[in-house]
Amino acid sequence: MKKLLISDYDKIKKYLDDANYEGYNSNFVTMMMWDHEYEIYYEIHDHYLIMLHTYLNEHFFSMPFCKEEYYQEAIEYMMEYANNHHFAFRIDLAVDKFVDKIKEIYQDKFLYLHNEDNDDYVYEKKSLETLSGKKMQKRRNHFNAFIKEHPDYVYKEIEDEDIDNVLNCLKKWDTDHSNENSVVSEFIGIVYLLVHRKELNIKTGCIYLNGQLEAFIIGSPLKHKTVQIHVEKANKEIRGLYVAIGKFFLEQNYADYELVNREEDMGLDSLRRAKKMLHPIKMIHKYTIVTNNQSIVKANNSDIPQIIDLWKKSFKDENEQSTKFYFDKCYQNENTYLLKNNHHLVSMVQIVPYTIILDNKECLAYFILGVATDKNYQKQGLMKKLMNYVLNLPQYQGQKILLQAYQPEIYYNFGFKENYFHKITKVNKEYYQNNSDLNIITDYDCTKSLSLYQKFTKKYNGYRKRDLDYYKNYLIARSLAYDESLKIFYDKTNAIGYMIYSEDENQIKVSELIYENDTALNKMIAAIINDDKELIIESDMLTNINGESQVICTMLTNFLKNSCQDNNFYINECL
Repeated sequence: MKKLLISDYDKIKKYLDDANYEGYNSNFVTMMMWDHEYEIYYEIHDHYLIMLHTYLNEHFFSMPFCKEEYYQEAIEYMMEYANNHHFAFRIDLAVDKFVDKIKEIYQDKFLYLHNEDNDDYVYEKKSLETLSGKKMQKRRNHFNAFIKEHPDYVYKEIEDEDIDNVLNCLKKWDTDHSNENSVVSEFIGIVYLLVHRKELNIKTGCIYLNGQLEAFIIGSPLKHKTVQIHVEKANKEIRGLYVAIGKFFLEQNYADYELVNREEDMGLDSLRRAKKMLHPIKMIHKYTIVTNNQSIVKANNSDIPQIIDLWKKSFKDENEQSTKFYFDKCYQNENTYLLKNNHHLVSMVQIVPYTIILDNKECLAYFILGVATDKNYQKQGLMKKLMNYVLNLPQYQGQKILLQAYQPEIYYNFGFKENYFHKITKVNKEYYQNNSDLNIITDYDCTKSLSLYQKFTKKYNGYRKRDLDYYKNYLIARSLAYDESLKIFYDKTNAIGYMIYSEDENQIKVSELIYENDTALNKMIAAIINDDKELIIESDMLTNINGESQVICTMLTNFLKNSCQDNNFYINECL
């Protein structure tokens, strides 16, 4: 392969035109701006052009540049090339048009990974140029404020004498050192564009205020009557400056173009909000294409780092402390099944045995948890494949299985129904404003807690059997991991119940409520009320708490037929 050089544009232009891809990554200007980081090489064949990138020692291809009828010929060569050079075949940043055709040709030979962080935002040029319409009211106000405060502004193209000013401003403005390598790389790319701006046929603009450069912009033409904004920088302290530099640039360049591509948001929340506030008219979705080479295996110790990483990414309410608790206290390889693709962990399921009391008898049951799929691999049926595999294993066929789910409907086709429900009640504190003389003990007594639980659950069905070890070695540690308090309530010397709850400056939230009788319940609620804080209690369906309640499904099963919310099924297990 040959190294891509700026002088190669005339050689490859025909192939770029034949491909006619949307997406800014297929722009030659973009390629040259980031070539220092991605080391682009290329080969020209009779019907197609291929490009190979290297980033952090990993190789990947661009989409082949050719007409549609030559896609397969190009892909076959690219796969052969990857095999001969001993790296995994991968195409990055593929657009919908290309993906749809490859799916048609190759069926399930590949997986298509969508990461929304890489999607392009596309806007109507006229809207950003004129700032007209209700949606642009705020930007119009900012622009008008800029004009009013800075009537002597100077907008001009960037000339050689301006480049030092641009670079000096970049050093001042790029104060985010959380990713210093990214800042340096962008700086190198901007310098390259400015030095080669005439060869690359790009357009530039800058704004001076009182002789000081305060904003600049760089753009180039794309296919499909679209302008790409490569760089847009401004002094954030000056109101309306960002709006002004964009408006002036679009007013004075690319008169016959209709759209503006402002690239991706890189998964940065602040950038995502800003780009969405500009009201894109469409997104250009980007995919990574990899060979479909799936396997389902039971986990082993070497998988744990990937499992923990997927756990953290999938369950946003988990933190370092709670994750450590789970993998120290609860996780077991023998209960964990993994779907991998080319050795990469894609999806996982954990299925944990425990005993429930059903119809006054002890029964073995299994609890499914930790069901997660790498977000880039979602919507390709991989979790379904893994679930079907696990549920059809001989040891689980015909067994009683429970699971929790944020989206219960996903599991209906696996034979699960919503059977367990809880109430979440915002307590009417005025109702409980009687003086409570209970003693609240923070020195947690596991024996008393177990005894209270056993008495409490006698009126319920389908609950988990707990023992002393559960309280000593699990529940206390879990509560500490989730910053919850465990407290027993005493009426004189008699333990009448316990609560597990978290507390912040605004709210007390009870996650487990065990009590002796209704009198004890009312006294416990009265004792925990804080006049300055909202009290939220999650409880079983039979508990009578005065306040505004909503019902949630806490557990699905494959063995209980009654899915009514007025049943007496009770369970309060997370793990």
